[in-house]
Order: sequence, then structure tokens, then C-alpha cells
Amino acid sequence: MALASAIFVAFASEDGGIIFTKEDAKQTKYLDPSTADVNISFEDAKNKLISENSEVTDESINGELIDDENFGIIWRVSSKTTNGKSIFSGIDASNGEQLFVYDGSKNVQGRDNISKDAALEIAEEYIESRVSADKINDLEFEHVNYIGPNADDVPGTYRISYARIIRGIPSVSDGIQLRINAETGEVSSYRKRWSMNEEEIALIDTEPSITDEKAVEILKEFMSNEPPIGEEKASTVKIISSNLVWKEDDEDKTHLAWCIRFMDSSFAKDDDLPASVWFDAHSGEMLLFDYSRN
Repeated sequence: MALASAIFVAFASEDGGIIFTKEDAKQTKYLDPSTADVNISFEDAKNKLISENSEVTDESINGELIDDENFGIIWRVSSKTTNGKSIFSGIDASNGEQLFVYDGSKNVQGRDNISKDAALEIAEEYIESRVSADKINDLEFEHVNYIGPNADDVPGTYRISYARIIRGIPSVSDGIQLRINAETGEVSSYRKRWSMNEEEIALIDTEPSITDEKAVEILKEFMSNEPPIGEEKASTVKIISSNLVWKEDDEDKTHLAWCIRFMDSSFAKDDDLPASVWFDAHSGEMLLFDYSRN
């Protein structure tokens, strides 16, 4: 079975921010609003930002029309707020939906008052107010992480993720991510991606041709032949989890894939960021290998 070239990436920052992998770092195209065929004007996008964020200062709003590989054609708008902070948002140029927002405008004192359960309730209510019922039914809660404050006078953050489920299998890329201010309970960022092609996925057999055990064998063989790793570390691989997912490759082709999270002897026992690898569950092709080490 052929192995694709490995891609070494890191996809989490220390403060829990969203960082795209090399796979997702795709070119953004800037469009001319005077010639682009869109339903939503800049004025519409501007009004959407104002309606969603009462502290926006109207005269500071800037925007540009772009063709984004992750979100499609959007208005990317930003603004200052009355307290001198910033808001950055993406508005779907076809229907006016707010696809993502990063809001740094809230005044806080660094006191965490919101529990994890309360943060989850806030996230669910926020999603229900912005997502249609059919899409909500296709969402599945993934995880909630508490990110501690990076200074004494700022609050912590809850990062909450929901995966899009297609034919009973979660998508790696599609779904919703939110960040909840642990002091105020306000949503400080929201990101929705819903781009996987269901017609393409309908043609893929959801019964894998290779088992996850076989995928692990391929993984160990690959690691043994990779000079920075070698057979000694490969022999100590410990599997944390293996799950079937929908995974896009660099050419946006969707694969049924085994997502395997693992550690070896080079990881500390309490390491909370293990290595990950994705294999096509039919061909055994390696789609992505994330083995970031300090």
C-alpha cells in the first residue's frame, strides 16, 4: 500500500487559538465588489456586524470581498469598538450569514465565574440562534477545553467544538467552534465551516477496507523508516484512539479515513498533545502525519 509524503504540522497555539495546518493554509483571492456577482453588499455586511455587536463604532468599519478556500466568497469585515478594542468577522456574501467572528471588545476583570456546564448551555443557545434546524441535527458535540488566563487580570476561556456528522461519521474540517469568556459568559469567537460535498461522500463506502489495526501496522512501518524517528521509537507506539472520519486531502478530495492518535517513548506520560495520523480507510494511503515535537 502506497504511503503519501508525510506533512509535519502543529495545529494548536499555547492560548488555544485557531491555527490552520499547512493543509488548510490555502490562497485567498481578493474580488472586485463592483463586478462580483453576490447577493450581499458591503453595506449589508456592515449592518450585520453592527446588529450583532452593539459596541461597534460605525465610522471604523472596513471590509473586503474575498474568495476564501475555507468559507467561500465572504465579506471580511473588521471594526474598532467603543472601548478601543477590535472585532473581526466573516459574512457569507450569498446569504448574509455570519460564518465567524473574533470579538476582543469585552471589558473584564479576570474573574472566572462561568462553569463548564454553563458554558456549554451558552454555546448551545448561541448555535441555535444562528444555525438552521437541519444543520443542528447534523452536529455532534466533540469536546470542551478550559484555557487558563495568560495574565493575572484577564479571564480564562472555554473552547467548545462540534463536528458535522455525515452518514453517521464526523467530519474533520466541518463543524462549529466557539470560545466562551469564562468571566462574562459572552461568545468571544465563533467559526462555522460547512463545505464538504455530500454528493461526493454519498459515493464512498462507509465500511472500511482496512482495519485500524492494519493502519497502525502501516504507521509503525513508516515511522521505522523515517530517520528522525526510527524503529526504536516506532516499537513503543501506544494508541490513544482510532476513529473513522471524513478527511479532505490537499486537493479537496474527501476520504473515509482512520484518525489515529498516539504517543511513543519521546512523549511525556501526561502529554496532552499527542501525535496524530490519518490514513485512507480503503487504500491505506497516508493523508497527514502530525508528529510535532519540541
